[in-house]
Amino acid sequence: MNSDYDDRMVIPVNGQPTPNRLIHETSPYLLQHAYNPVDWWPWCNDAFAKARAEDKPVLLSCGYSACHWCHVMEKESFENPEIAALMNRYYICIKVDREERPDIDQLYQQAIQLMTGQGGWPLTVFLDHERRPFFGGTYFPPEEMYGRMSFPGVLKAIHEKWQNDRNKIHQAGEELVNYINAQVKPSGENGPGNIPEPDLPARTIAELSGIADRRLGGFNGAPKFPNPNLLQLLLRVGSRYNGINPEQELVLFTLQQMARGGIYDQIGGGFHRYSTDAGWQVPHFEKMLYDNAQLIRVYTMAYQLTGDEEYKNIVHGITDYIRREMTSAEGVFYTAQDADSEGEEGKYYLWDIREIREILEPDQAELLIRYYQMTDEGNFEGRNILHLSETINENPDFSSTEVRRKINQARLSLLQAREKRVKPFRDEKILTSWNGLVIGALALAYQVFANPLDYRSAKKAAEFLLNLARVVDGNLTGIYKDGKVKAASFLDDYTFLASGLIDLYETDFNEYWLEQSLHLTRKAAEMFGMNGQYYLTVESRKDLISRPLSGADQAIPSGVAVQCENLLRLASFTGQTELREEAERIFKAYGLEMARNYWGYASLVGALDMYYQHFKEFAFITESPALPEMLTRLRKSFIPYRIVVLRNKSGNSKPPEEHPARALLAERDTLNGQPTCYICSDGTCLPPVTDLEDFSIILKQFKGGTVATSLRY
Repeated sequence: MNSDYDDRMVIPVNGQPTPNRLIHETSPYLLQHAYNPVDWWPWCNDAFAKARAEDKPVLLSCGYSACHWCHVMEKESFENPEIAALMNRYYICIKVDREERPDIDQLYQQAIQLMTGQGGWPLTVFLDHERRPFFGGTYFPPEEMYGRMSFPGVLKAIHEKWQNDRNKIHQAGEELVNYINAQVKPSGENGPGNIPEPDLPARTIAELSGIADRRLGGFNGAPKFPNPNLLQLLLRVGSRYNGINPEQELVLFTLQQMARGGIYDQIGGGFHRYSTDAGWQVPHFEKMLYDNAQLIRVYTMAYQLTGDEEYKNIVHGITDYIRREMTSAEGVFYTAQDADSEGEEGKYYLWDIREIREILEPDQAELLIRYYQMTDEGNFEGRNILHLSETINENPDFSSTEVRRKINQARLSLLQAREKRVKPFRDEKILTSWNGLVIGALALAYQVFANPLDYRSAKKAAEFLLNLARVVDGNLTGIYKDGKVKAASFLDDYTFLASGLIDLYETDFNEYWLEQSLHLTRKAAEMFGMNGQYYLTVESRKDLISRPLSGADQAIPSGVAVQCENLLRLASFTGQTELREEAERIFKAYGLEMARNYWGYASLVGALDMYYQHFKEFAFITESPALPEMLTRLRKSFIPYRIVVLRNKSGNSKPPEEHPARALLAERDTLNGQPTCYICSDGTCLPPVTDLEDFSIILKQFKGGTVATSLRY
């Protein structure tokens, strides 16, 4: 680990250097707790056996390394010798990294939400010997405050209940488990229903538009999250209509507000987790890999739609940040950066005017102070979170090329100065699922902006993960850390990487990526599908009270939604109807949930829109290694449901009959030796195109949603 990273996990507590069992784990979150005076166990059968032998309940604490309130509860309670003594006396204590075991987190989050109506982290759950939850919550303070019971008070009350009212505890746990298990069944009393109607996506974006914040962007009030699943849905479904429609305008406005606010790291690039206020100004300072991966995609789509350089600059800011801060020596991507450094939230990101004037030349300093609206008193605990005014682009003081150059130069100077500070803790485990999101996002960014660093980063990460799969009998590894691997058992690992590989194929047209995506998609159906009904998030395990379902989105899209899109995309590439039929079975199984909960099922509604709108299929045949100009033009156009294949007759591509996309390449050749594009949609094709002007006209018609009615053989 880099020496300039704030490293809490090796600091002894109260001078006591003896670690607990977590010292043998690889999870950075668990290692952060290895020197707590709590007798922590990792999640394992031995912990539950000990609980049974000593007749103690289990106290499960679940969180992640970048979780601010997890750190607060650790400092207040888990590092407190008196509170730790209570925990050790009355309970067997288990600590879980929710990013390593999202299945455990999902199950017990569901239980706590049923008990209390809310969830979150740190998750605190009390279990009986059969792993059944009977009480819990999230953060508990060391003393009664915020309207919450004190943690010592909870510990004593649950112990007394365990001693004196065991039957009620077992009854409550059994009822919860029965309810959770009852959710693992097909929609409706008689099994799967019908595929939802074609108007569901349009109704969904109309509902979302109705609850949007039109004054500040985004949805709801504070705290305010980026919600890339919802933003992408509004952009894609909006492509049905001519021109930029109100739903897409809402997304563009939201993206501008976010990019100009404090939620975006104005100096180093990348987005923080969420904004604590409704106006995007004061972030919760942790940075998550999955947020930034998804926002690369959404901002790239916004650029395709508008050509606005502001969106392009944000994409470059995020990708630069990921390469600088979040990329391992092997070329794969780390998980998260903490909100805190040196014990203070946001300290790494804050500025005061005195610092600015010490670092920059006087004219540069005054320019940047005005540009980022800094004040002597600051806007956050006496210092400044940098953000732009809403009208920054209309201000003539900052519009000239020379002024922009000076601002960028000053920003670089501040970044160099900030690099000397103690950095927030970085969680350096590698999650295959989140890496799949980044691979796909970087591949798309390269297609649109042609930065070779984006392509190299995506390719290197994909190669590493696929090579690593050979270490675990051909299955994916889910987690990689310090040379150690853990086999993947989660749906998201397979579907997210498969999706990224499709994007990577459309970047360099190496059929290997398409073949691997097909393999992972089929394997996902085999391992996690329930005979064409629901998909489960985890492969069969004996250490769970239930196998949780995949369906509703979280901060990332649901694995079953990504699987559905992969099936539809690969069906169009390959012509294999069984892939499309599996997607249809998913829609039938989840149809009622999609109609009832459009917010939670936004990604699956997006897959349904993909199903009904059909793909625009572009097959390029060329005799030159150079990419056709038509393809470059296509990549910059906003056509969300399109697939692209390319065969270079002079290159090393497989012959059409051996190619996984042979359905799109067979019996197609160049016309007069010129790069030629074959364009089809829903079984209907245009005449082959070689002229760039003709091709551009077709693209404009596609963007207007009118071509499908005029396609002809």
